[in-house]
Amino acid sequence: MSFSDLIPFSLAVIFVIINGIPQLAYAAARGFLLKPTAFAYFVGAIGNALTGSVTPIAGQAETITIASLNKNVRNNISALIFAAVGMMVLSFFGGVSRIADFVGPAAVFGMMSGVGLILAGVSWDMLWQEKRTTAISIVAALLTYALTLNSPNKVVYTIAVSVLISTFDFVFIQKKRIDLKTLALEGGRELVNTMSDNGKFWTKQYWSEFKIISPVFNRSVLLGALSLMCLNIGANTAFGNITASIAGATQNLDHLTFINSLADIPSAIFGGAPIEAIISGTAGAPAPVLCAIVMMALTGALLLAGLVGKISRYLPSQSIAGFLLIIGFFLTFTPNLAAVSATPAPVQGYMALGVTVWSKNPFLGMLAAVAVRYLGAFVGL
Repeated sequence: MSFSDLIPFSLAVIFVIINGIPQLAYAAARGFLLKPTAFAYFVGAIGNALTGSVTPIAGQAETITIASLNKNVRNNISALIFAAVGMMVLSFFGGVSRIADFVGPAAVFGMMSGVGLILAGVSWDMLWQEKRTTAISIVAALLTYALTLNSPNKVVYTIAVSVLISTFDFVFIQKKRIDLKTLALEGGRELVNTMSDNGKFWTKQYWSEFKIISPVFNRSVLLGALSLMCLNIGANTAFGNITASIAGATQNLDHLTFINSLADIPSAIFGGAPIEAIISGTAGAPAPVLCAIVMMALTGALLLAGLVGKISRYLPSQSIAGFLLIIGFFLTFTPNLAAVSATPAPVQGYMALGVTVWSKNPFLGMLAAVAVRYLGAFVGL
């Protein structure tokens, strides 16, 4: 990596971290502890370094929501642990790649285009939450993407400019900040200790917060684990392939899933949040593998130091609206829809697209495509 690459490399690291902080604040509001979540990021950084995986893992709202639907925190943590173990076994024997191969390229392309529409739709939803911040982020992203269209670092510049301008307006012109108590109430959980700074990490007081949660097994835990496994397969297949395509690389889905699942375990046993594969601006940076590793290592350090909660008060979640729109519509939906049309069985892809958007679940989209393949002959498809 040359000296001229340091600027886009650094911007990608900084602004992907900034993008992830609102998601982590949401995890805290849902009852997960932030400091133990650092362990997941460290495992992710080590895993990517060992495997050369281009896709980083981080907190994502959909996984955090599914993992915290049960009001019993111990059940949620237990489901997360069992799901992680199950996915580790599946990925160790190459199960995730085989599932992707089994459903076929039309289904994968269709599912990915559906995910693109979902991501673009999130930016639309944000418009009704914080109109001004969202609008500024979207306009800044569209202008930056258009002006840097021929640059290999266009994704990095788009995320950096849109987040920076919308956050600057939110903090310095509107003079606002996030009310963490309100966020906690909206998430349906009490904001336990996660935003406090009880001692430094080299003190006994700090580490006394880390308490092992013994898992339990019951019907609720089983259903929760299966739900998380389905979501994990869909998210890793979709987000892993999308991020790899941005980097011009190929993602080994089994490596990604194993790293993701292994990372969840040391986080979950101490009450930390789940993390998953993400569509990341690091993929558009020079040295995308190294960029992802640095991003995860630094995020883990911020979490362990107790700084994420403090920073999140000044980062509106709507600042990522523009980046989501660009990634979702222009870099995911459009190219994958074209790929569906070029396959021998486009109907399967269109079904995957429709069901993915309708259900908000990529795994169900792939199942629908498989159903069309095997049952379509009976209705003339």
